[in-house]
Amino acid sequence: MEKENIRTISIEDFKTSPISLDYVDDDFVIVNSLDGLFHSNDTVRLGCFLVAICVEGCVQLDINCRTYQLQEGDMLLGLPNTLINHMMISPKHKVSLAGISNRFLQRIVKLEKHTWDTSIHIYNNPMQPVGEEQEKPIFGLYRDLIMKKINDEPHLYHKDVIRHLFSALFCEMFGYLAKDIVESGKERQPREGIKQSDYILRKFAEVLAKDNGIHRSVTYYADALCYTPKHFSKVIKQACGRTPLDLINEAAIEHIKYRLRYSEKSIKEIAEEFNFPNQSFFGKYVKAHIGCSPIQYRNRKEE
Repeated sequence: MEKENIRTISIEDFKTSPISLDYVDDDFVIVNSLDGLFHSNDTVRLGCFLVAICVEGCVQLDINCRTYQLQEGDMLLGLPNTLINHMMISPKHKVSLAGISNRFLQRIVKLEKHTWDTSIHIYNNPMQPVGEEQEKPIFGLYRDLIMKKINDEPHLYHKDVIRHLFSALFCEMFGYLAKDIVESGKERQPREGIKQSDYILRKFAEVLAKDNGIHRSVTYYADALCYTPKHFSKVIKQACGRTPLDLINEAAIEHIKYRLRYSEKSIKEIAEEFNFPNQSFFGKYVKAHIGCSPIQYRNRKEE
């Protein structure tokens, strides 16, 4: 498979796509048709988290080189960097699809050990039956409420409400999957065996989650995991397609934004909390990553 033949699909790609969208913003998209989104000869890499529910018909596709059939009542969960190809869609089909940006996903799901176990379970079992079990109708209620709020007249906290609803939905979904892992005793590693790069990524994610944005250098995390910075950077890039510095800064800035929005501490105190040498360095870091000064961000009414 040639790298140049792989097309990445992110939230930004949905924005410029000719397909009809029910909703799209910087963090998520909702679509009710696959027409024009995938082609049978395409190989696409997910640049977002994808949730697809088959309402009618059937879809056959390869996910990470394994063939699956998405039938009525089935849900597809696609992790970021998942490869999808050889898609065949029945003439009459209806598929509801939601795409969630990596940035938004990081906000609502912390990268910890149990999250890794759930991710491995999704990797091994991307198809999940929605069915009629007692726990599962709750997902339909979330979907209906989210769509109702999307279509409501916007107000000052409209996007915040939608974000929190998606956050609750994902926590519910990850909780259901974690329960399924424990009850069924399903495997916690990919069928072909976990790669060294994936293992290092897992350990990195655990250390990064516990750090809360205090340390922001590749060398710090490489030393913590007993690797050279060069080797560490290479394997993280291999495992997830992104550099460790990107992930470090992304995690740190989310913690900083949260403190700026919800903490009563001064800008100087928050800078000290995150181990910046002074307020000037803190201000330059924040502006470089979110495009405005800490005080400007704090004074925003909406992110």
